Amino acid sequence: MKKTLLFALVLGLAVMFAVPAFAFKIESGKDTTFYIGGVFMTDLAAWNRSKELFNGKSDNTQLLFDVPKHSRVRGLLEVGNVGGYWELRLAANQQGAQGADQTVSNSGGYGFVESAKLYGYYKFGNCTFLAGKTDGHIMSVVPGQNIGFSTSGGAHFGLFGWGNIYDNRDTQIRFSQEVSKTFGYDISLVQPHYFFDNGVSGATASTTAGAIQSYGTFPLAAAKLRMNFGAVSLMPAGWVQYVKWDNLPATPLNTTPDDNMTAWGLVLPVVVKAGAFVGTFQATYGQNQGNNASFINGTLSAANPYSAYRRTINGAIKSTTGWNAFMDLAFTSGAVTPHFYMGYDKAINSDAYGLTGGDDFNQRTAIGASVSWKIADSFFLSPEFTYYNYGKNPTVKGNPDLGTEWVGGVQFQFVF
Repeated sequence: MKKTLLFALVLGLAVMFAVPAFAFKIESGKDTTFYIGGVFMTDLAAWNRSKELFNGKSDNTQLLFDVPKHSRVRGLLEVGNVGGYWELRLAANQQGAQGADQTVSNSGGYGFVESAKLYGYYKFGNCTFLAGKTDGHIMSVVPGQNIGFSTSGGAHFGLFGWGNIYDNRDTQIRFSQEVSKTFGYDISLVQPHYFFDNGVSGATASTTAGAIQSYGTFPLAAAKLRMNFGAVSLMPAGWVQYVKWDNLPATPLNTTPDDNMTAWGLVLPVVVKAGAFVGTFQATYGQNQGNNASFINGTLSAANPYSAYRRTINGAIKSTTGWNAFMDLAFTSGAVTPHFYMGYDKAINSDAYGLTGGDDFNQRTAIGASVSWKIADSFFLSPEFTYYNYGKNPTVKGNPDLGTEWVGGVQFQFVF
C-alpha cells in the first residue's frame, strides 16, 4: 500500500506540472485521500484610466489580456486525521512587463510561481490545529468581482481596497473548533506585516534613503466567530498587530521619530439566503489598515495607501481610522448567476490630511455587475463591468481628483 501511495504521489506531481488542466482524486481503503486540481483563468477586457491615473495628459483605454494572479494549481493529501494542502499561483502579463502600466516587472511579466499556500492540519474531535501559510484568519466572503487581478490591472479582485479587506496569505498557527452545526470559531497567531520607514512624513519604500524595516515582537492576533442560522450567516472577526523600528534616523527637526505602530480592525460579514437570492454584506472599521507606500504590505493589504498611518514632520505617528463596506446581490437561474455589487472605502486622518484647508479624508467607491455562466462542468464564463472612483487627494491643497477607471470584459474560468 505504501508503494502504491508513493507511486500515486509521484504520478500526481508529474501530471500536475505537465498537464495542469487535469484533476483527479484517489481514495484508498486506509482512509487516505490524494487530490490534485486547479483554477485557470484568463481575462479579456478593455481597461480605461482617466488622465489622473495614466499620464496626466489624456485618458487612456487599452487591451487587458492576461492570466490573473489568482490562477492556481492546488493539491491535498490526507491520511486519517492528518492532512496537508498546497497551492501554487501563476500568472502571465506581457503587457505589464513592457511597461504599459508605467512599471517594469522583474519577472518579465510572462509568468511567475508563488507558493501561495502550504500548510498542514490535524483533526481531533471537533477541533482542528493548522500550521503553515494560508489566509482566512479574517476574510470570510468576497463579492462577484473577478477581472483585473494582474500587474497591469492592479489589485482589482474581490473589491479589495474598494470596500473589502484582504488578509494576506501568511505563516500562522490556528486553532478551530466546531462547537455545533451553528457555532464555530478560529483563533490565529499570524506573521506580522512589515513596513519600511525612515521616520519622516511621506510615503516610504525600501529604496528611500534611511528606510528601515519594522519587525514584530508579537504575532498578529486574529479571532473569528462563525454562526450559521440557515437563512442568515454571520462571521464577525477582529485582529490586532504591533510593530517596531530600531534606530530610525533623526528627523530634519532633529527630533526622535516614534518607533512603534499599532493596527487593528473589526469586520462583520453577513450572508442572507432566500431561495435563489443571496445577499452578501460586509462592514469593517479599523486603524492603520493599509501601507503608505503601496498596497503590497499593508496590515491586511487594504490596497489603499490613504488608510495607512502617517507621520508628521517631527516623526510622530498619526493613526488613520476608516470604514470599509461592500454589498453583493446575486440571483441564480439555471446555469446563470448575475451579481450586482458596490463598494465604499473611507480613510480619515485629521492630523495628517486636510491641513491645507481641504478634506481630512479620502473616500473611494466602486460599482459594477458580473455574470457567472456555467457552460459545462468545470468551465465558466464571467462577463463583467466595474467602475472605480479614487476620490480626492487629501494631502494636496484643493483636494484634486485622483481619477477614475473602468474595466469591462469577460473572464474564462476552468475550475477543477
